[in-house]
Amino acid sequence: MLEYLTRDMFLRLAEPASEGCLSIYLPVGEAGGRAAANRLRQILRGFEQQLDAQGVAPATVAGQLRAARDLVEDLAHRINDHAACALFAWPDRSVSYRLAGPVAELVVFGQWPHLKPLVPLVMERGTYYVLSLGKAGVQLFAGKGATLEPLDLPGAPSGLDEVLQYDEFERQYQLHPGVPGKGGERGPVFHGQGGAADELKSQIQRYCQQIDRALLRALPEARDPLVLCGTGYVLAIYRAVSRYPAIADAAIVGSPARLSPVELGARAWEIVRPDTTEARRAARERYEALAARNNHRVAAKLSLILPAAAAGQVDTLFVALDREQWGRYDPVTGELLLHEAQQPGADDLLNLAAVLTMQCSGTVYAAPAGEVPGEEGCAAILRPGAPPAGAPAPAGASAELA
Repeated sequence: MLEYLTRDMFLRLAEPASEGCLSIYLPVGEAGGRAAANRLRQILRGFEQQLDAQGVAPATVAGQLRAARDLVEDLAHRINDHAACALFAWPDRSVSYRLAGPVAELVVFGQWPHLKPLVPLVMERGTYYVLSLGKAGVQLFAGKGATLEPLDLPGAPSGLDEVLQYDEFERQYQLHPGVPGKGGERGPVFHGQGGAADELKSQIQRYCQQIDRALLRALPEARDPLVLCGTGYVLAIYRAVSRYPAIADAAIVGSPARLSPVELGARAWEIVRPDTTEARRAARERYEALAARNNHRVAAKLSLILPAAAAGQVDTLFVALDREQWGRYDPVTGELLLHEAQQPGADDLLNLAAVLTMQCSGTVYAAPAGEVPGEEGCAAILRPGAPPAGAPAPAGASAELA
């Protein structure tokens, strides 16, 4: 299972398939992977019955389900709690992604993979790092999204157990934040038995300095965020002595031994993941300002947005995550067919608008419908020089309601 989507990976998925693609979004939650796998089996049985009832060729159904069922055991054994997953199956292949955030259960069988729920997860942030300061040892990871890859850290000391008689220190001494010092940092203050506490504090400082020297040698040019993981008093000392220029303000406080790599990655990604709230607010204000003075640069109707997105004319798209508009659209001919309800083989055209926009390097903000301008679950800012939003559709284009 993959745990992080780059824009390139997203776009490799975002291609139509004449034989159709089965897209499934499945919450996992506290019940865990086995319960989710059982739910997936139920979904696939229901999907098979639905396609049979609609007269879909048995060979097509069998191929689609064969690829999808390959994912069931993988889900049962590898997904972590408090997660969700996205699964995509074609007759000849399947792929799945572990998602850090919650999603609503959704099953779509259409020509285009249903990727709209993934749009908020497609981040362009580069690498970040995680430094785990555990009793048993020190570990350095490079992170991409919620996925961590271990890195060598030559010259780092062994764990605190061995070096500092850590358990005895933990029982006898307490550490509290001190008064703010250089740069506003609070230095650690120990309360214990006189000189012994001072000596232990000094040993931990030397230990953290050794780690920091090894880190700076391993990452000599790095300026990417560094997330710390460990007990609070060790992290406080490390912050006080470290010369790394970009330690994240938040940290993962607690024993690293209690966290699996998957859990460590998920918690680190929550700390460093970009927040698009401000960018989305600024884009919304720009849309509203353009709409107030020149409605030819904006569009809020799907029948206008789809051809503009297919032609690479959409600069910014707002699209509803919690709403669908089912139908079919041919980007070549411009033919548009709308459905009042979901049907096998139909696509969510809001999803398609998002995919077409991203394929042409546009920006997509996927949010709840209440945060999207207009009444159709989508709105767009067109690029300068694009034809007016109300320009005639391509020759041969038509729109129908089925």
